[in-house]
Amino acid sequence: MYATKPVNGIPTIERDGQIVLGVCDQDWEFANWLCALLNALGREPALLLDEQDMEWLKAMNGAFRRQVQNA
Repeated sequence: MYATKPVNGIPTIERDGQIVLGVCDQDWEFANWLCALLNALGREPALLLDEQDMEWLKAMNGAFRRQVQNA
């Protein structure tokens, strides 16, 4: 089950005690909506990502981490 909780003031989505996603701009409404959506999909949502999607996600993750560290 997914849950929303604050980590260093940033809304995060976690599953089974492990952080899955941090939400930018402290958008709690979006974080709660996404958490509810993930829970509605079931235990293991089937996400179909190709290599290009994975590269984009890794690049975005690196950019967000740098931005948060500099904030």
